[in-house]
This record gives sequence, structure tokens and C-alpha cells, in this order.
Amino acid sequence: MSLDEIDTFLAVARAGSFVGAARETGAPVSTVSRRVAALERRLGVQLLKRSTRALALTSDGEAFADRCGAAMSEIQASVSALQDRAPELRGPLRVTAPQYACNAEFGPLLLDFASRHPLLELDLRLTNGTPDLIDDNIDLAFQLTPLPDGRHVAKRLWTIAYVLCASPALINRLGIGRFEHPRELKSVPCVWTPPINTWRFEHPTSGELSISPRTSGARVDDLGLGLHAVLAGLGFGYLPRGLVEAHLGAGIREVTVEGWRPMPRELYALYPPSRQLSPKVRALIDFALAARAAHP
Repeated sequence: MSLDEIDTFLAVARAGSFVGAARETGAPVSTVSRRVAALERRLGVQLLKRSTRALALTSDGEAFADRCGAAMSEIQASVSALQDRAPELRGPLRVTAPQYACNAEFGPLLLDFASRHPLLELDLRLTNGTPDLIDDNIDLAFQLTPLPDGRHVAKRLWTIAYVLCASPALINRLGIGRFEHPRELKSVPCVWTPPINTWRFEHPTSGELSISPRTSGARVDDLGLGLHAVLAGLGFGYLPRGLVEAHLGAGIREVTVEGWRPMPRELYALYPPSRQLSPKVRALIDFALAARAAHP
């Protein structure tokens, strides 16, 4: 079986068209079409659904692309290693990241990585939700705990500290600057920032506790807007320390809970098992870790 045929089919799968694959591989469209047709004949299955307006993978084509994609990436990496040079990263790299983590910490880093690999096409999608990596064709997702189901490979990156906070105006209005227990937060207005549906605390002797805060203050699915809601005095907030640090002492005060502290959340890199050997995924994770180590 020809590796050129498989490589061409994978280019079609990535690009979603013969024209896009021809642009990526540098081969004529007729050659791309001929190679894919020859591969389908050898395998005895239909890999692509063709129409006059669209091109899509069949279920057999999706399974074949997932398995062969990782294998071809490893072959390319092995060849590059023998040639004693780093593999040239090319083609699309689909990445998702939480909006706050990306805007405040990750965005410039990811763009810097893309700028160092001019043949790479970074497709960055910011979301506070939990995308389905396989159904959404995502190569790499940066996710905060809790993680989705265990279908994906997860690599821990680093810890993000959280803080309980409120504006001086709200503290003065309610006359509450500290709490004896996290459950008391259920009786005060809070700013809730989904998908963080619970506020987690830990105690040296009592262990861990998760509560669902009262949401009479505000409910916004963006941490940046959540910060503005806390600054406006709409409620107590449970936010990343790095997000509120610049406002602590003036616009925002840290609120203590006797013996309890907000639990940090872990940032992970998630990728489908079929893509764990992808040089692009591996290179981006290594780059992120190195950049974080240099600027903790």
C-alpha cells in the first residue's frame, strides 16, 4: 500500500476538500483525486462521501484517518530524528482553551508558538464549555479541572490559585468581611461564573467541601465579566487570583473563611488517544511548559 496515497487521503481529511489537499501537498487536484480513489480500491471501502457541493468522511474514513494520522505523524517524526533535525510543523492545529486562561495567560504564548512555525495553521477557539474533542475534531484542549470523561489523554500542566473576594462597598453594606464556614455563602449574594458550578474549599482537618452559592448577585459565563460584577458590588466572587490580583486592596478585598481556603484548580492538556504522538501537539505542550517555567 502506498504511503503517498494514505498521506494524500489524510490531507483531504484535514482540508475537507481536494482543492485544499492539493494546496497543502503541492500536488495537482487530479493527482489528489486519483490517489484517494486508488486507496479506496485497495481497501475495498468508501472513505469519502462525494457530492457536487460537499465532501465528507464516511464512518470508515473517520476511523481510518484517526488511526493513520497518528501513525503518519510518528513516521514523519522518526524520519526527522534520523535526519537530525526537528520536524517541520505544518498544516492545521485545532486548539481550544478557556477564555480567561487564554486571554490573560495563554493567548500571547499560543500566538508566539504559531509565529515560530510559519507553515502551521493555528485554529484557536476560546470556550468556557467542554468541547467534544473527537466530534469537534479538536487536536488539543486546555481544560481546567474538573475534567470531562476519561476518553482523552490528560497531561497536567500547572496549578491556578483561586480567591474568595468582594468589593469594599458590598462588605460595608452587608457588614460581612469574613465567614466562619463556607456554607454561610449560601445566604449572601454571589457572582456565579459557569461552568464553575461549585465553589470548592479545603480545610487541614475537615477535608474538602463543595458548595453551590446563592446567585442573587449575577450569573455570567465569562470570568472577566465576573470580575466586573464583583467590582460593581453585585456579590461575592470565587475567581482566579491572577485575574483579581491587580485589584486587591482597592477595588476588591480578599474574604477569609475560618480555617478554609479556596481550592486551586489544575490546568490540563487534553488530546484524543489517536493523536497522542502528533508532533504538533507534543511541540505545543512542550512550548507551553517551557514558557511557564521561564515566567512562573
